[in-house]
Amino acid sequence: MPAYRHIDPAVLFQATGHDLEMFRALSQTYLDTSPAMYARVEQAVRSGAMQAIVHGCHTLRGTVTLLGARALTARLAELEQLVRHQGVAPPGWLDETAALLGAVEQEVRRSMLDYTGAQT
Repeated sequence: MPAYRHIDPAVLFQATGHDLEMFRALSQTYLDTSPAMYARVEQAVRSGAMQAIVHGCHTLRGTVTLLGARALTARLAELEQLVRHQGVAPPGWLDETAALLGAVEQEVRRSMLDYTGAQT
């Protein structure tokens, strides 16, 4: 099994009590819901809605933490703190985060195959 760079599937596998069916279901739920969650963060950043940014980052961060997506988790936490304390999202944050989110999504799909043999 090739190494993962953006997620640690063992985190979710352990959280499910090594239940492959639950692992697959939660992975699929992530794939189904994360685009809309990120779209809310993106819209909040573009409109400058600070409270919506904090809430959206917090919500998405809770989801990606379960995947062992450490870099994405840290990135969302960083924006959440920046907005709370400085009221601003750094330039380029959206593009860089979207790329990282895409890498996480690819690895979640691969982990579903590696751990369960499921097609997504």
